[in-house]
Amino acid sequence: MQSIPVAKPYVDPDLLTPTPEGLPTIYYVETVLACNLACPECVIGMDSVERTKKIMKMDEFEIISEKIAPYAKHVYLHKWGEPLMNKNIVKMITLVSKYAHPHLSTNGILIDQKKAEQIITSGLGTMIISIDGMSQEIYEKYRVKGKVDKVIENIKMLNEINKLYGKPVDILPQMIAFKHNYSEIEEFKKFCENLDLKPIIKKPYIRFGAVEESGDPKYERIKYDSKDLHLEAISKCSFATNILTITADGKILLCHQDYNGDWEFGNILDENTTVKKIWEGRLFQGMRNGISNKKPPKLCTNNCMIYNPGYMD
Repeated sequence: MQSIPVAKPYVDPDLLTPTPEGLPTIYYVETVLACNLACPECVIGMDSVERTKKIMKMDEFEIISEKIAPYAKHVYLHKWGEPLMNKNIVKMITLVSKYAHPHLSTNGILIDQKKAEQIITSGLGTMIISIDGMSQEIYEKYRVKGKVDKVIENIKMLNEINKLYGKPVDILPQMIAFKHNYSEIEEFKKFCENLDLKPIIKKPYIRFGAVEESGDPKYERIKYDSKDLHLEAISKCSFATNILTITADGKILLCHQDYNGDWEFGNILDENTTVKKIWEGRLFQGMRNGISNKKPPKLCTNNCMIYNPGYMD
């Protein structure tokens, strides 16, 4: 059996803190800005992203990796897109595993036996696989163009290979809870239980109104019913203190909620650019201080799906 790269131990991102110099330890690296599905509440699925579609090249990733390695503890290898569309994703995972915990989220479609074994033995730490329904009729209402039987088959296959290699990867099947799939949540939980996998029930982001929330408060995001409460919540946002978002073309954004790249603070691929220079830059630092001091930009108050306003300003 081949030697498996060992990922850095998983640390709950909510518990991670900046380095002693105040630099971020959590990184979103958008390895792909494209997708093979067309989910109706996803900005890439709805073709609402104005940025040019792109798959990050390996040499670009190597530059990024070298610059974030001294600080990174947790690296998300996805954001607005399907990371398995990148032919180099396994190499990227292995590279990250040498200095941080690599995290991957996928719709689970683009996997076969060979790819599954490559993923499990790559050094990957955490793998989220989205399956938003247990029947094709329910599943395809959100995962447009997807095949639920294929995802179920791939989850089982990944799980078996993972067990064969001593479970190096934390495989987490995930269902986003909507009104239309609420009746299949218990079946999903049972499916995961039978595989000895931990199920994740995710609260949805509703941007376009194409689907409805479940109606169950425990599966719905908080809506802040006053401006003061909203600003207080935003002021604690970890993107202002410990998370750096890097797009597929190397741009540094204020937050991964900025899917159109309107709040850009330099490009990590530029020869003389470093994490420290960008993070401590006057403009970027001033913007983050504004968030912490309850004076955030409109991106935070009007466009953020993490902190939803439930009031009329």
